[in-house]
Amino acid sequence: ERKAARLRAELGYDDTIVRGAGPIERQLRRAAPGGIDVLLDTVGGEQLPAALAVARPDARFALVGALSSQLGGSGGALTPVELDTGLIITRRVTLRGFGLYAHPDLPQEWTKEFGQGLREGSLTFPHALLQGIEQAPRALCELTQGRHIGAVLVEL
Repeated sequence: ERKAARLRAELGYDDTIVRGAGPIERQLRRAAPGGIDVLLDTVGGEQLPAALAVARPDARFALVGALSSQLGGSGGALTPVELDTGLIITRRVTLRGFGLYAHPDLPQEWTKEFGQGLREGSLTFPHALLQGIEQAPRALCELTQGRHIGAVLVEL
């Protein structure tokens, strides 16, 4: 909850969904009582069917990751998520998968734009910085535990 409060106070989030703070669908309905139009899903897992349950007509879902199954007890294997195809059809929800491998031209362009935004101050990059390669296991643990906002970096 402390991390969620920081997201609202420091980064201007309207609301947050906190895993373990009650059913995801209930939290989504509270945060977006009129439903959601767009979802950028970097994690996969239980929030995808919950988001579908509160999707507005013509909602668009961009699926870009499956971190929940990669870090769960599945040994890194992707875990299937059940979706209500009736809701997808009747609400005309568009689900689209995106992968960087399909756009090999983007990393160079992204790096240029991101770097420019950082230099100009129009973008911020929340991160935690740990010193030394011996901190790499700690960095991974803290990242997967959600102990930080943003990236966890190890400086060599």
